[in-house]
Amino acid sequence: MIVDTANIVSTQAFDADRMEIRAVREEEIHCVADIITRSFHFDRGWMAWFTPLFKLGIAEDLRHRLRSSVPSSANPHKSQQQVCSIAVYPDLQQQQVIGTIEVGVRTAHYRYPAPHRYVYISNLAVGRDFRRRGVAQQLLKDCEQLAQSWGYSELHLHVMGDNERGRNLYEKLGYELVTTEYVWSILPWRRPERLFLCKQLQSIDPESKVC
Repeated sequence: MIVDTANIVSTQAFDADRMEIRAVREEEIHCVADIITRSFHFDRGWMAWFTPLFKLGIAEDLRHRLRSSVPSSANPHKSQQQVCSIAVYPDLQQQQVIGTIEVGVRTAHYRYPAPHRYVYISNLAVGRDFRRRGVAQQLLKDCEQLAQSWGYSELHLHVMGDNERGRNLYEKLGYELVTTEYVWSILPWRRPERLFLCKQLQSIDPESKVC
């Protein structure tokens, strides 16, 4: 049984060794939407009025991405290369969703002279009461294993330039800056930086790459 993302577990007694990383299930998508909504501050200020709509949109988008990546009768040999993973923590007879991350294969039509397929991480979010406890680090390491199982030797992600904690975490884990992008803003004097980062993984056999 999965419960919602409320702070049921005493964070003072949090034991990272009891945490489990696995793929999200259909009935847990609402928990993922809740964590993402809270982590990206869609539940604060005037945006709190629209929190239910944000959650619904995030949940439906995630369902669509996951379903479209599953092999079908029309394409039974298609490999699933879009995964949403969650960190769950046992609480008595239940499990609590405390973090989430999404990883998938994308195709870039810029930055390279020809279309280039790469593994991209998005929607990394951890419940507010469980941050700075190694949850995000474990979720990121799980993505490394997935990328290698798909035959890739690099991971990519974006982080906002003013997200100091995020930048420090990625630097600690070996991510390096590829390029700096500027996000559109309604304020002409404020153009937030968005950093595109890459991490080189352990070398793999090129023939094992899944395309």
